[in-house]
Amino acid sequence: MILSHKKKFIYIHVYKVAGTSIRTVLQKYDDLSFYDFPFIENVKFFLGKRLNFLSKWAIDHINASEIKIHLPEDIFNTYFKFAFVRNPWDWQVSLYHYMLQYKEHPQHRLISKMKSFDEYIEWRIHNDMELQKDFLYDENGKILVDYIGKFENLQVDFNNICSRISINQTKLPIANPSMHTHYKDYYNKHTKDLISNAFQKDIEIFNYDF
Repeated sequence: MILSHKKKFIYIHVYKVAGTSIRTVLQKYDDLSFYDFPFIENVKFFLGKRLNFLSKWAIDHINASEIKIHLPEDIFNTYFKFAFVRNPWDWQVSLYHYMLQYKEHPQHRLISKMKSFDEYIEWRIHNDMELQKDFLYDENGKILVDYIGKFENLQVDFNNICSRISINQTKLPIANPSMHTHYKDYYNKHTKDLISNAFQKDIEIFNYDF
């Protein structure tokens, strides 16, 4: 998450969707203060940033519903809120390789012991599922952000956001790339269908296909 009072925007960071690249450009506008969130939330953010096993408490990937609960209503309702999403099949390939490559990731040891990508997909779907829509919609299905960009259209959509928040359009750097071939190379019919069924809501809402 990046909160800018000066530019009046909130960026919700869905993980492994070019977030590090986007944050590199927008970080200088981040003027989030200790007083924007309640004390106990600030404590959780602090612990989540520093302890791997509590990483889900970190503010980096806080979702829009949580932000809405804690931020003053006038800020949440009037600031421009945006995020980016990614094809679910591609998203999982990128996440898989990132966790293998990044030894500090809290799930690195678990994933590195798996024999194949197929095993990873089975584990992900049955043990640790997260939908991208849950970062951006409330539990009643109401969208909480003003703009959703696509990873597949990253620079163009980011340029639109820059115009909306009145900053200079900037070429996004490449950051934290996960090294792999095209995502379609990783799937067989079974794993393709597993993603299709498990991420059906993301696929429908964000208009993706294999």
